[in-house]
Amino acid sequence: MKRFKKIYVEITNACNLDCSFCPGTLRGKRFMPAASFEMAVAKIRPFTDYIYLHVMGEPLLHPEFPEILAIAGVSGIKVNIATNGTLIGKYHDTLLKSDALRQINFSIHCSEMQRKAQIPADYIPRILNFIGECSGTREIYLVLRLWNNDLGAYDNAGIISLIKDRFGLESDFAAQMPHGKGILLARNVFLSMGKTFEWPDISRGKNDNPEGSHACGRVFCLGLRDQCAILADGTIVPCCLDKDAAIPLGNIFTDDFSQVVTSSRAREILKGFSEGRAVERLCENCGFRRRFS
Repeated sequence: MKRFKKIYVEITNACNLDCSFCPGTLRGKRFMPAASFEMAVAKIRPFTDYIYLHVMGEPLLHPEFPEILAIAGVSGIKVNIATNGTLIGKYHDTLLKSDALRQINFSIHCSEMQRKAQIPADYIPRILNFIGECSGTREIYLVLRLWNNDLGAYDNAGIISLIKDRFGLESDFAAQMPHGKGILLARNVFLSMGKTFEWPDISRGKNDNPEGSHACGRVFCLGLRDQCAILADGTIVPCCLDKDAAIPLGNIFTDDFSQVVTSSRAREILKGFSEGRAVERLCENCGFRRRFS
């Protein structure tokens, strides 16, 4: 069995939208060159069968996106993508023909949560049309994410209506969904509804966080246990929530990956979670760990 169930590879931290739920990153905008991506995949291939092309940023914004998918295909590694979906038309054929593609997650809540960026009027219909083509020809998992149903300021009625009509659902299907759960819309097509995602804030210390590691009781996380992440500059971090490289463990382009993920710092992080405690400040201030605690 491979060491990691998945490894996040951030091919870019740049994005074409300005979503209110996104805190951005302190790092400068960067695109991982396709040649560098090929080097990264070669190093991590013995450790996982699946990569996710995101941490921050919009992967379809990458100018070498077709080359990146082709490299993944040659390596035999499967690719999962999280996208806002606005550029789906640009790489329509590339995505449909890719042997590497396993799953696409569409963050359609982006349409209701823009600060400045303009969303095309046919944004949702274009995504639904792509899903219709894709689900009929490929064995790809397709997920529509509507992660803002805890915010009364956003009205998802129009989006829900389009989904209902496209898949022939009952009028009140969304109200009947279990809280935080998804439903099957069609073969390999899902709708996931949940609360707005909150990124951990490293600017807070342990004593500043009312839900710090001690107040929350035992702490556990899957970071470095079944996942890790590689940022666009090659920095290796424990998980996909370390958007600012608060816990740099090494660099995929200059270091031996196996040594990085078994380093003393990495072992301390794993040991801490095994003992129910957070070793790093980022982990102390991360609400996602409550899913496992």
